[in-house]
Amino acid sequence: MVPRSIGRVDTPYVREAGYAERYRDRRFATAHGPRTDRRERRALRSLLRECGAGSGPWLDAPCGTGRLAAELPGPVVQLDRDRAMLAACRDRGRRVCAALSALPFADGAFAGVLCCRLLQHLPAAAERRAVLHELARVCRGPVIVSFFDAVSLQHARRLVRRRLGKNRSGRTAITRKALLADLRAAGLRLLRFRALGRFVAEQTLVACRSGAMV
Repeated sequence: MVPRSIGRVDTPYVREAGYAERYRDRRFATAHGPRTDRRERRALRSLLRECGAGSGPWLDAPCGTGRLAAELPGPVVQLDRDRAMLAACRDRGRRVCAALSALPFADGAFAGVLCCRLLQHLPAAAERRAVLHELARVCRGPVIVSFFDAVSLQHARRLVRRRLGKNRSGRTAITRKALLADLRAAGLRLLRFRALGRFVAEQTLVACRSGAMV
């Protein structure tokens, strides 16, 4: 069973006071945020249509403040390691505070999984693969993840700014080849890529399933 309230946190994660509310209310509501939000939702809906989803609960991990939960079919379990982000979710459904590297769920517990805006914060392949392996373990249907594509104009601009000593965001972009290697190592096979803007935007969504790569 998954608790309806915030569960035990295995990896404490604390930001400054008010961060979660600011993220919820401003991150995708100001500047380029609304356009990015629309494009991400469009890409996610496309993957859901094309890859299908069986009946049952979905896992949104990390969920942040629950921005994309309403796009997922079936009941949604929202998971994040930041207790404040979970508390800021407007949807008061099922929420769990835990680390993605050690999900507190049984094998095949979910009909599908969404993991958006996490992999770019994991520079080491071993970290990414550990998370992907856990997502594959708890899912019996499609696993949809996002990553930053290194073959993009946005990433090239980020590299230039970094070399000039500006905008050191800490985010990591990888090639599609590297992402496929990560999927293969985690026992996942590719279904579809959906870039927000191929060769322009970094953000790319990927649908995959457990099983041998083809």
